[in-house]
Amino acid sequence: MPRSLSPTFLAQLKAGAVMPAFFVELAFADQTLYLFSGVGRFVASGTAYSASSTFPYGETFTGLGWLGKLSAIPQINKVQAQSVTLALSGIPSSLVAEAVNQVRITGTATIWFAFINTSTGAIIPDPSQVFLGALDVPTLEDSGETCTISITAENPLVSLQDAPNRRFDDMDQQIYSPGDLGFSFVDALANMALFWPAPYNFPSPWPVQLVMSPAGADIAVGGTVTIYTTMHYSNGSTYTNPGGTGSGPAWIGGIVSMNPKIAKVTGAGVVTGISPGIALIVARIAQPSGAAEPAQENRVSCTVIVHN
Repeated sequence: MPRSLSPTFLAQLKAGAVMPAFFVELAFADQTLYLFSGVGRFVASGTAYSASSTFPYGETFTGLGWLGKLSAIPQINKVQAQSVTLALSGIPSSLVAEAVNQVRITGTATIWFAFINTSTGAIIPDPSQVFLGALDVPTLEDSGETCTISITAENPLVSLQDAPNRRFDDMDQQIYSPGDLGFSFVDALANMALFWPAPYNFPSPWPVQLVMSPAGADIAVGGTVTIYTTMHYSNGSTYTNPGGTGSGPAWIGGIVSMNPKIAKVTGAGVVTGISPGIALIVARIAQPSGAAEPAQENRVSCTVIVHN
């Protein structure tokens, strides 16, 4: 990708009294390491030429020399995740424990390419950031004579491979786009009868959605709650039991408890708490009288929590 380089940095590309170097910042869980491709310790003194510079001026970098290795940094025109690998050989045991125990996927690796003035020993502003990515799982290779540890850093575009944490229903849509009704009928699809091609013409109405109210209840042992079951029809009418209210076709059915030791049905839609726990209450409704849909059983459920 195009990079914004300072005039002083561009001038060094033609100068002869400079030494190129890579600088790396590794953010582990417990600390941040500053490393560079030279030897000894290097204090990156100076000030940034551009306010957008990401180079950490003032930090002390530890040189790895020939013990450190950096894989090729890819440069492509495609929207595609790329990675780099940082390797270190001849490592002490303390660094092995650091890499194994403190590397997290939330950590980051940032790499800069810089020039160092060989006369003054100062860094030329501003080093060019050539990579930024998230740390991956480290690998350790021990041949007996030498030990090498490698850490792969993944480009942020790798997140494009993750599945979106979306549910594609009305509740999820309201979080991101309040008021948008594009998914408002998704919940009704589970119980909606769609005929295509239709075997014959169905007069209206036909059952569309079966709903229990409340959708969940919390009662004490010995307490009760009345569960109402409502059938919604294609012409907008409804019919609710218990009570037999509504202008839609009447239906006959009942509700049962899937765990009567926790809660049981003691009356028309009345659920009584027996002992602490969770019980699933299921309503089974046969074909409503006068409805046009071929005979079928409709089901809906809710959860009742019983506490002391």
